[in-house]
Amino acid sequence: MSYRLASRPQSPPHLVIAVARCGARNALRPFLRRENLAFIAVLIAPEGTVDYYRRAVSSLIQNPAHVDEYGNDTTSVFTVVENTIEPRSVYDRVKHARQVVAVTEKREYLPADFLAGADLVTEVVRPTPDHFIAAAREAKVRGMTREHAEFLSTVSFDTILVAVRRTRPLLSAVRQMMRMAAMATEPAAEPAPETRLEDMHGYGEAREWGLRLAEDLAAWRRGEIEWEDVDRGAVLCGPPGCGKTTYAKALAASCGVELVVTSAARWQAAGHLGDYLKAMRASFKLATTKSPSILFLDELDSVGSREARTDSDNYDYRRQAINGLLECLDPSEGREGVVVVGATNDVSAIDPALMRSGRLELCIDIPLPDARSRVGILHHHLKGLALSEDLSLFVRATRGWSGADIERLARDARRLARRRRVPLSLEHLEEAMPERYTLSVEELRHAAIHEAGHALVGVLLESDVLRQVRVEREAMVRAGVQSIGITAFEPAMGRVRTVEYYDGRIAMLMGGIAAEKLVFGSHADGAGGDPSSDLMLASDIATRVERHYGFGEALTVVLGKGDRPLDSLRNGDPELRRLVDLRLRSQFERAFALLTDYRRELDTLAAALVENDFVDGEFVRALCTARSENTASVAP
Repeated sequence: MSYRLASRPQSPPHLVIAVARCGARNALRPFLRRENLAFIAVLIAPEGTVDYYRRAVSSLIQNPAHVDEYGNDTTSVFTVVENTIEPRSVYDRVKHARQVVAVTEKREYLPADFLAGADLVTEVVRPTPDHFIAAAREAKVRGMTREHAEFLSTVSFDTILVAVRRTRPLLSAVRQMMRMAAMATEPAAEPAPETRLEDMHGYGEAREWGLRLAEDLAAWRRGEIEWEDVDRGAVLCGPPGCGKTTYAKALAASCGVELVVTSAARWQAAGHLGDYLKAMRASFKLATTKSPSILFLDELDSVGSREARTDSDNYDYRRQAINGLLECLDPSEGREGVVVVGATNDVSAIDPALMRSGRLELCIDIPLPDARSRVGILHHHLKGLALSEDLSLFVRATRGWSGADIERLARDARRLARRRRVPLSLEHLEEAMPERYTLSVEELRHAAIHEAGHALVGVLLESDVLRQVRVEREAMVRAGVQSIGITAFEPAMGRVRTVEYYDGRIAMLMGGIAAEKLVFGSHADGAGGDPSSDLMLASDIATRVERHYGFGEALTVVLGKGDRPLDSLRNGDPELRRLVDLRLRSQFERAFALLTDYRRELDTLAAALVENDFVDGEFVRALCTARSENTASVAP
């Protein structure tokens, strides 16, 4: 809860699809001259390109209208990427189709009988510079030269797909790919740094877990415990810049083991799916040879999840990649001596199977550092330089900052002192901080009323336990959406969560704009427009009430799909949108009525916030208790 400031014409194909169309068109030329000609063709594509050629062939021969009287597709284009495919599944794909194209890397992947009956089995020639020049015209990519085409003909389709974008000049993309080509793609072991977990600040539970792991690894090496008694892995989850990579390096130092750093991006840089899986296995093999070691998988969510099926073109690729990682995490021979630590900003995007016991079995949140930790991080990045000045301004200005933000601030401050050839001082830190401005009295009171509304409604309905309410007196200039107030609750232990509980949560979230409407006559835009805004959180809770928990008009459970499943539910169901809006409006009116009755307490709490910036939960609970006692004492 925080206060916060028609069908389209078909676009040209991507360059790689246009290149693949050149090769596919040449291979299928005899069959493309007659629209209704029946045929079966097998295209053997260069490694790592089968999906691109499948899409290219589909654009050449497939048409949504090509169905028979029973609704069966009369064209079938499919890929075969492994030799374990069941022959029956191949024949099922083609039994109704007149035009069939199978794309594979090796002819051995297809049943011999199928190959014998095909009208054409041919290899697709590797893309040439001429293909890229012709494809650039079709894809409307400007700036293609012979030199560019010659270079691109040596680069994998996957790399071109990522690098060449419509919003990016081709010259810039080519230069970037040249730089990437010069980089080593093999995972490399990194030496343990001097910084240890014992010296780190702001890691909370992750620090404690890491120190316990260091003790267990030491006991295992001494032969006092078996490997089964050591944690196999964990996932670090936290906002960008919270120091997950730094943590991994410090963890390796405290454990006294080698650190191997890798990521899905490094595996992908190796090439197509086969190379991706080889690079993945090479990372685990390297960690095994360095045993005992810590294998750090950065940006783990980029591996994907098999539960997200919104991108059908890439689903099979993602499924095989995740299956490969599962084999590496839980091999039949075990992985004794290797602890795997993953890092992510979004744990919900990780396939659940990766986080089962024996794999990445723990999920550890890394919070943004508190005031004490921020000061400790600053001293760490200033290399132990003593700052005797008052750091209260630094503490106030950096509330909500990550460790990476503070590291950048220290670097900028050192640069200022170095250029002026003077010792580092507090003035350099203040000068390096982003420009800030002091909120006007009107802005500050608006934020205080909003947060007071959340707090009072939450306490009155006892939805959760209020911890604190805070407003900020300053905000960064040109920082986009930022919180200038926060009301923090924590779940009540032992609470049975009925529909009344969730309605209370929604009412509390609506309490901010209800308070604004009561005091000012209308509410500002700070309650919406962001994934973590009040209105979005309330909409998500109401959606779960209607479709997940059986509290709405139906008992049927529908979970939704994709990275934002609740959005997908609302977008595809007008009736659900109506029910969600109805529930939000009902709880808004409930919150408005409560605050109208407790208007004096609302003003008192807002005034305390304007004066002190902060109140704790006890203060708000005391306000409400005093009102109840006064009401009881005057009752007839």
